[in-house]
Amino acid sequence: MKLILRFFILTLLTSQSFAQYIYPVPKKISQTEIRFGSVITDPFKWMENHSDPDLWSWIEAQKEFTRDYLNQELFEAFAARIKDIRKIRDNQIKKPLEYPSSSLPGIEEDISLMGRTEKRFMKWEGLSSSFKSLPPKSESSLYKIQPQTVQSGDLMRLIVSQKNDNKIVDIMLVKFYNFIAWADDQSFYYISDLDERIGGGKPALFKHTVGDSQSEDQVLVTGKTDTSSMMVHQIGDRFFIELDGFIGSLHLDSGKITNRLPVNGEIVEVINETDPEAVILNFEEANYGELNKLRLRDGQRKIFLKEQNFVLDKSIHLSPSEILIIGLKDASHVVALLSFPQTLHVIEDLKDGTIEYLGFKNNKVSLSLETYSTPKSFYQYDLGTKELSLIASHSYPIEIEAEKINYTASNGQQASMWVMRKKGTILSAETPLILYGYGGFRVSVTPAFGIYESLPWLERGGALAVVTLPGSLDYGESWYQLARNSGRTHSFDSFALAAQTLFKKGWSSPDHLGMMGASNGGTLVAGTLQRHSKLFKAAVPLVGVMDLINFPLFTAGKYWTNDYGNPFSEREFNGIYPLSPYHNLQKRDYPATLVMTAEFDDRVVPMHSYKYVARLQEYNTSSAPILLYNKEWGGHARASGSSRESSRFVSAFYTFFSQQLGL
Repeated sequence: MKLILRFFILTLLTSQSFAQYIYPVPKKISQTEIRFGSVITDPFKWMENHSDPDLWSWIEAQKEFTRDYLNQELFEAFAARIKDIRKIRDNQIKKPLEYPSSSLPGIEEDISLMGRTEKRFMKWEGLSSSFKSLPPKSESSLYKIQPQTVQSGDLMRLIVSQKNDNKIVDIMLVKFYNFIAWADDQSFYYISDLDERIGGGKPALFKHTVGDSQSEDQVLVTGKTDTSSMMVHQIGDRFFIELDGFIGSLHLDSGKITNRLPVNGEIVEVINETDPEAVILNFEEANYGELNKLRLRDGQRKIFLKEQNFVLDKSIHLSPSEILIIGLKDASHVVALLSFPQTLHVIEDLKDGTIEYLGFKNNKVSLSLETYSTPKSFYQYDLGTKELSLIASHSYPIEIEAEKINYTASNGQQASMWVMRKKGTILSAETPLILYGYGGFRVSVTPAFGIYESLPWLERGGALAVVTLPGSLDYGESWYQLARNSGRTHSFDSFALAAQTLFKKGWSSPDHLGMMGASNGGTLVAGTLQRHSKLFKAAVPLVGVMDLINFPLFTAGKYWTNDYGNPFSEREFNGIYPLSPYHNLQKRDYPATLVMTAEFDDRVVPMHSYKYVARLQEYNTSSAPILLYNKEWGGHARASGSSRESSRFVSAFYTFFSQQLGL
């Protein structure tokens, strides 16, 4: 029977005259809710139960349907080439340079980057970076801790092993984890979300003794609500806690907090061992931001760096008189050196790319630069001579051309868009082109060579455009605020205006243009699909938030209300409900759509994609396919899961675009 079904599906896929596909049909259970006067009917709400056996039967049938649709020869070719390029990347990351290789990140997986930036918005920082340079009181003579992500998600295992023989003696499960310090050889302090231990969802500071049950951990400090933020900063042997909008001195042994001071912004650095100060990025009085210093001894506050002609992002004190400043301008990083008294020198040769600080030694700053057309290069900047020297660079077997053009966003503002193609490729109305965007959470998508592992796509003659959208910080706080809550339509409409700009330049056309985005970018694609579907031949929303009226009920969703709005507040519900991709689908023609998720995504739970696919397949009246790709054993990050499955995940959307856009 299964063979007959597969033959029937293949027959439908190859029939040019057949208007619609026969999709695997899920069960429907009518559920109605009245919220603030709106009647909400959700026949697929049962899909929110991840353990329902009917759900997994439907998913398996959807996976088989998608597998039959995708051109397997092309699929395998893309997957093989993606693996080849990853090997080239990994080999180059291992090359020794003048500074430690541990500080040299490779080409970042940009979904992971977005995830980290979202966690930064939530006040959680790098998960394992705390272990690269252990501060005082953070080593045990007996044990070592290895954090291990669970499917590249927010959930982590802490594996504690003996130093002398590597024997594992303790395993813990934590969420939004941050290591603080060892109390003694047997006990250590850490931050985790409380709901992974005893329920409640608040962040908390714990003390754990190796070998004890995690349920017996001492809770020292908790946030006020389940959306509280917590971060501990260490200066010498002193600790300061940032919690619920204030910073104060923390006594680790008791959890007592003294000298609480309001932050009024985002702490980007804590400096000065003798008289600690917090450097605070503030946008209240400056659209492009200003840096303040808050003296933690007495609360004295002063402006450290006034608003510049670029958006301020971070500061790194190299010495008492030399500070490295990194900012944003027009979708790229700016790097400058601030020398007292208030002399700011921009390093002009580092531009149009993503800049990372790598270290400071012998009066030289180590930096990396990556652009859309050049792989990561490593530089040293001499503070004395003001000279920039190239130390090393990565290389790939393909040359890329990148061109920045402007488009007019929905608010009338000029914004940028980068268009990439293989060197020598001539763009025309028939060029298969993928439009990529994000549009939220203050995330700026800065340049990366082969972004979204696009080199195999570009090699074959396709093009890729990355759009700067409202919701990022590229043009200041007002650009971010524009796309919050009900204003999210500005990101959807600006994405469409960028597409129209490409048409006017003759660089693509509605029959050859696709759009793609991940995480909040998946929401962007679905929202744009609802409002501007005729501009696109194909769409791929990856791990997107599709149910905008229930998202706070699941995992990390509680932290997103500042951007999307709170759907359980009447005023904000009325703004967000008309934008919820799942709830606003209608019976009409939609372009070909491949919805992609991962079965163990613990940030944007996969039910968002499952419900969206079920309804879109039911409502679509065009002959274009609506497909689901469910990554096995994968999480939110594109590179999660096994190496094989990660490559196949990327291969799936490039194969789909190739079939739809005519590559």
